[in-house]
Amino acid sequence: MRVLLGQIGAAVRSIAASHADLLALLAQFADLRPPAAGREVLFDEFAPEDVAAVLGLSPQAAASQMLFACTVARRLPHAVEALKAGVLDLQRLRSLENAVRPLNDPLVAQVEARVLAGGARPTRGAFTDACRRAVHRLDPAGAAERARARKKERRVWVSPGEDGTSCLSAVLPADEATACYQRVDQITQGIAAHRTAEDTRSRDQIRADVLVDLLCGQTEHAVPLPCEVQVVVPVTVLLGLAEDPGEIPGYGPIPAVVAREMAARPGSTWRRILTDPQGTLVEIADRRFPTAAQARHVRARNRNCVFPGCARTSQRADIDHTVAHATGGPTLTRNLGPTCRKHHL
Repeated sequence: MRVLLGQIGAAVRSIAASHADLLALLAQFADLRPPAAGREVLFDEFAPEDVAAVLGLSPQAAASQMLFACTVARRLPHAVEALKAGVLDLQRLRSLENAVRPLNDPLVAQVEARVLAGGARPTRGAFTDACRRAVHRLDPAGAAERARARKKERRVWVSPGEDGTSCLSAVLPADEATACYQRVDQITQGIAAHRTAEDTRSRDQIRADVLVDLLCGQTEHAVPLPCEVQVVVPVTVLLGLAEDPGEIPGYGPIPAVVAREMAARPGSTWRRILTDPQGTLVEIADRRFPTAAQARHVRARNRNCVFPGCARTSQRADIDHTVAHATGGPTLTRNLGPTCRKHHL
């Protein structure tokens, strides 16, 4: 079995190398088909037609691939090398290119170096968060301006689906979207915990029903309930002494200015975690079950289930000992971790 897993890993690295070769070839082909004078594009308008015939794609899709290849070859050469070496996969390279798209070339180089220094990360989601976090750290003013501009794009729309269904979608600021989902999920968990045997709905179905009830005012769900949206932010950022990004668990990095706005809102609660000069949590008691403060600390430290590759949020995960309490494991944060119910069991 270990040999087979090794072969799977080798196949993944081989695929990444092939993707790097394809990108290099597409960029080379684009260089051979320069645009007409005065056109602000990277290649001749008919070049994608030839590539489309070879790739079996539409000309529009071929043009998109050529544009991506030209962009990463020029702006992210070291990331392309990492793809060639099998350190990154194509999806991670796309995440990095998307994150640096608004930046100028010198900033792109800094973000590329910072992200690649940390490797591929355990999951693609973690790598995407690392890309966004690097952009927020190296371009805090730009990140704040882009956040303000994006907020102006908030909207709600409905898309017709199949068999009598539709998709209701919304673009909202991250903290507001998180708060909306938290409220729907909070009500859902209460219904699921106290429902009768006749209620066979899945939690997803209950969430959908709760959303309709809230928007249409059909039930007591419209009664206000406390809803907590956690944001992890260094105190230096709150004091305006630094511009490091904050983070909303389950969403990822947010610009420092957004974190400060959240902290300054009426009704916001600040919870501090005391540490020693080395940054280690100060704990003075040992007990069988973790305290609420310990649970908050663990969930702030580990935003997701600690099982490799699991992306389930730690906000609803079980907090348990790494070394079992029964065998002498202490109830200290260094020996506690969040695992979703499936991986806990």
